[in-house]
Amino acid sequence: MSPEEAARAVRTKRAGGLRLAPRLGLAVVVALAATFLLDQILRTLIPPPPFLLLQRAWLVESVADGARGRENGAAPVRMGAAPKYLAFSAGAAAPFAADAVPSRLSAGLAADIARALGRPVADVRVRAEPYSMNFWEQSARTAAAIVPDLPAMMTAEQLASSESHVLGTLDIAVRLRDGRWLSVSPQSLTDPWRHYARSLLGLGGNCLIILLFSFWMARSIIAPLSRLAGAAERLGREREPTLITGMRLPEYVAIADTFNTMQIRLKHYVDERVQMLAAISHDLRTPLTRLRLLAEYVGEAEQRDQLRSNVAEMETMVADALALMREEARHEPRETVDLAALLISLADTYNDLGEDVVYEGPDHFDMACHPVAIKRAFANLVANGCKYGEAVRIRLVAQPGAVAVDIRDRGPGIAAEDSERAFAPFARLESSRSRETGGSGLGLAISRDVIRGHGGEIGFHGGKGDFTVRVILPTRPADAVPYPAAISAAG
Repeated sequence: MSPEEAARAVRTKRAGGLRLAPRLGLAVVVALAATFLLDQILRTLIPPPPFLLLQRAWLVESVADGARGRENGAAPVRMGAAPKYLAFSAGAAAPFAADAVPSRLSAGLAADIARALGRPVADVRVRAEPYSMNFWEQSARTAAAIVPDLPAMMTAEQLASSESHVLGTLDIAVRLRDGRWLSVSPQSLTDPWRHYARSLLGLGGNCLIILLFSFWMARSIIAPLSRLAGAAERLGREREPTLITGMRLPEYVAIADTFNTMQIRLKHYVDERVQMLAAISHDLRTPLTRLRLLAEYVGEAEQRDQLRSNVAEMETMVADALALMREEARHEPRETVDLAALLISLADTYNDLGEDVVYEGPDHFDMACHPVAIKRAFANLVANGCKYGEAVRIRLVAQPGAVAVDIRDRGPGIAAEDSERAFAPFARLESSRSRETGGSGLGLAISRDVIRGHGGEIGFHGGKGDFTVRVILPTRPADAVPYPAAISAAG
């Protein structure tokens, strides 16, 4: 194990806090405990409806006494506490239809009540439905439990026996002698809306608890990953390492240490090769100067001109290579620059050289950038437009959070399949769009490198006779604008 790996292992081991898996398990347990506690608090504040415990014989006698009382015009005294627990009402029509196939309990109760009144069974109807917590309309009302004898211990075995019944609905109807129907049902001892409110508060509270814990866990997992993604994006765009610190989870500590080590190694690797290429390009200037001097001693004019052209082309390639490898754009401080004035200045400069370049857009547009690098990038694009497209039109359009710069010419354009290759260093597409040889093929590579270093994008739009190089730059340094979306927005 290398010293770096050993140090990273020690930091991971010393990282405080639980690992990710125990955190997830703990969050689930805490969420379940919170939902259980909320349910118990709601049950204490808003108790569920009570059960009405009825002895079967008492129920039969109370219904029979109530029917006799209605027929005689007054309830007998022997009814006792029946009106406290049972609701009696009379009506012209039966309150409900008789069941085609009554249950055993319904048929038994109807038979017992009819026997107590001395009436036919057809004059008594009983509707009894088993209690179920799955139905709010049953769980919100007073439920009735019918037992054979009192006092009784309401054990699970007794409730499950054939003689005991827990009912969510109990309605009894008796036909009186005058043709009216007497309706009997348990008294409602609580307000059903309190039960509905408790259920809704419980459901909403449980959902809120789960959402809060889910958001907390998701944030604790995603936030470090977002930092990692941002550091990776900055490394790819600006070639500058962004060391990640302050991780709490041991897994993320290990990932951050590995990523930081990778950034530093990658930075050293790129810097070494950039410096090597820059040194080689710089050292090539001396032999090129000698070749230029020797070319002056060539007697034949045609060969002398050819040699001068070759030397000039090599010098251009060396200069462009130095510009590509130079770190000025990386170390140059950001300044607020009038981008519109910069583009106007470029247009005037090329007009003085005899080119047809016109600027269109606002007179002023301030933004933070690396002035030298951004000027070099747009100068390369305008130079390409003048070289390959004759007339050049520069258009600046401000967008929300970004600015679009179109450099349009009347050249043959670049085919869609060649668009990516055109940005490759030393790539030359003379066969498809140039009118003359020359150039090193580094202009577009330098421009894209600078544009992407500013968080922007560059791409091609249009075709022959109306070819546009579109540059999208964010107005804030931290923003990055996806090029395809920006293309459609800029029109």
